[in-house]
Amino acid sequence: MFVDVPLVVAAVPEHPLMAAYPDGGAVSSAALAGHRLIGLQHVIGMRAVLERLCAGAGFRPQVVFEAAASDALARLAARDLGVGVGVLPGPGPHPGLRALTLADPRARAALVRRAQGPLGPAARELLGRLREELRAGRRMRGRNRAGARVSCAGRRGSRCVRR
Repeated sequence: MFVDVPLVVAAVPEHPLMAAYPDGGAVSSAALAGHRLIGLQHVIGMRAVLERLCAGAGFRPQVVFEAAASDALARLAARDLGVGVGVLPGPGPHPGLRALTLADPRARAALVRRAQGPLGPAARELLGRLREELRAGRRMRGRNRAGARVSCAGRRGSRCVRR
């Protein structure tokens, strides 16, 4: 099962990148050139996404901080230490930050679960958060065990339908 989450750029409202989008809108990868960026660590996978986006726009990102988690990324950006690029924690709002969607990609998070046996604390927490996302109306897509494509819409609970 997958949950689609948009990548965002986040910075203090007075940041020049935010000033370039006074009415909101989506930020292109090319607009990140020349800005001090805050990314997530390589082990999370989002850093590779950032580097690919920047390479596709013709530049190498100037990553000045790496955060271990999205809440740390948000805190660093709120202190005006750079432009955070990644997924922000929770539905927001995020005090001291303005966030705009990144025009190019979507982040995908995959969930694999044992069919039987107890779940560890981290797995229970992850499942709980994904259930919250479903209840909040986020759209989830993926494949079932037989390989058929399925789609789950949060407003209908956790029921999945074949596509």
